[in-house]
Amino acid sequence: MRAALVIAGRILRQRLRDRSAIIFAVVTPLGLALAFSMLIPNEFSSFHTSFVVVDQDGGHVAKILTDDVLGAIVDAGVADVQTGTTEAAAAESVRAGEAGAAILIPAGFTAAIETGKPAQVTILGGEFAVSLEVARSVVSRFASDVGAAQLMIATTAATGGTVDATTISQAQAAVAQPGPIAVTDTATEQFQANLATFYGAAMAIMFVFFATQYGSLALLSDRETGTMPRLLAAPVRPASIIFGASLAGLALGLVSMTVLWIATTLFVHASWGSPPLVALLILAAVVAAMGISTLVATLARTPRQAGGLNAIVALSLAAIGGVFIPLSQAPEGMVMVSQITPHYWFLRGINTLAASTSGLGDILPSILVLVGMGLVLGGIGLARARRALVA
Repeated sequence: MRAALVIAGRILRQRLRDRSAIIFAVVTPLGLALAFSMLIPNEFSSFHTSFVVVDQDGGHVAKILTDDVLGAIVDAGVADVQTGTTEAAAAESVRAGEAGAAILIPAGFTAAIETGKPAQVTILGGEFAVSLEVARSVVSRFASDVGAAQLMIATTAATGGTVDATTISQAQAAVAQPGPIAVTDTATEQFQANLATFYGAAMAIMFVFFATQYGSLALLSDRETGTMPRLLAAPVRPASIIFGASLAGLALGLVSMTVLWIATTLFVHASWGSPPLVALLILAAVVAAMGISTLVATLARTPRQAGGLNAIVALSLAAIGGVFIPLSQAPEGMVMVSQITPHYWFLRGINTLAASTSGLGDILPSILVLVGMGLVLGGIGLARARRALVA
């Protein structure tokens, strides 16, 4: 054990001296995590847009759309509504990005509605697709209500009833009443970390592969420089050499992820969850990364080859595992494939810890999968490394 600790200490001193471990394990992932957190809004609920309304009708039905319907989304803080004068001016505002969408109410709109004739409202969209969808949804809902009133009036006329101002008022009042089916929204327990937490955790799990690789790279470097034969000639067992390199990789991985955890919590108010549970999840992630890095290193002959191969594997797994975009926004097929990566299981654990009621049992599947990946793949890598040392 003492020999393994000495070897681990030597590897750590080498990496701290050339600063490579500090750059790849701490500085780079921390810088990216902070940049993503500051550039991308932390919550999607901050959506706000603006509409331009050109009312060429001026009738009371058009007023209901502009004052009541669109006024409701203004009161809700979803959008600002500006009054436009011409269709060309409104189109220019949308084209210039000054408005998310324009709503054009044609002349004769109210008269068409009152006589049961078809009417048309034009919506102009620009580069903001979400704004266009919001405008379309609001106007479509208004059109459905107006259509219901027209249907009631038409039914009255078809059955021999009298269609007068009283009938129209009754139809409008009926449409304004709540429908027979009540729809309520209930917020479920949150199982999605905010973006500050997501990008901090994503950069941590992606770059931990660059931290844990240094133990395996040290073995290849010692073999290339001629240090390994002298170590084997000394009264040191090959198992101690490999164990020492593994300890060095484990220590660097733990430092890398712990620094990102603490830094993102302090600087961008990330919320990773309960510290003891986060610590267990980080330890499991480091074990998984170390196992994969160890196996990858045994497939190369030189430190440079091993570093390049490990980078390819790390970036490929990160792309599949949902590091660059949350998997909640990815296709279902990609979510299924991502489950072969440690990134998926680590980020799943972080998302689970976003719920205030989460406990050890909730993240236990992630921990077991991560540790299992590390032990199986790392065991194969260590066996291959030991055979190489003996040879």
